[in-house]
Formats: sequence, structure tokens, C-alpha cells
Amino acid sequence: MVFRFSAVPAAVLIAGIFAGPALAAPVEELGYNRGSLGVSAILSADFGTAEAQLNNHGNGVKASDPLRLINLGNVYAGTGRLFDAQNLYMSVLRQPAVEVTTADGAITDTHEVAQMALRRVQVVAAAR
Repeated sequence: MVFRFSAVPAAVLIAGIFAGPALAAPVEELGYNRGSLGVSAILSADFGTAEAQLNNHGNGVKASDPLRLINLGNVYAGTGRLFDAQNLYMSVLRQPAVEVTTADGAITDTHEVAQMALRRVQVVAAAR
């Protein structure tokens, strides 16, 4: 999980391609409408629901939001659409980086998360 901070927590996203183990505490988007970043659905590996949530244009999340793009890339990677995932991660890298703090307390940014996810997708694609 990654938490985005400005002055206060703003969002949660999944760092990496595939859903990780469930956390003890409930996880939801902070500063976004519940479900708008597909966090719970991704954690449950319910990629269809996550994709629908992320593509719901009425959820208040801009199409270019780097957290949305990373999570949608994770959905695409989790469903085998590696080329589409790569394109989304690369689009995050073309935007200004946004500082984020992971659930384990590490501070990073959206560029680092996107680069890590991009490397993972490239490894999976090369193994095919």
C-alpha cells in the first residue's frame, strides 16, 4: 500500500503489480471517494470490479491522476495486459512525481512506484 501525503493523507494505492496479502486493518482510499481507486477490489484480486471503479468517470478522480494510473496499470498487469500496464506506468513517469509513504512507513514517490511496477511487468513480459 502507498499513502499519498501533502499536508494530510490523501490516497491509498497498491504498489506493485499483483495484489499483496490482506492487511489486518481495513484499507480504503483517503481523500478520494470510497472505491474510486479500486484498492479493496485489487487487494481481493477482483480485477473486474477494480477496473470498473477506476474507469468510473463520475468518481471524482481525474483520468490523469497518477494514483489511478498506477492502480489501473496494476489491474492490467494482473489480468495479463502487460503492454497496457507498461503504457500507464510510463505515463506516470511523464508527470511530476507525487510524494507517497508506503504502509510500512517508507517514503517514496509515484515515479519510484511506477518504475518498480514497470520493471516487474518487463520481467514478466520477458519470461513469456
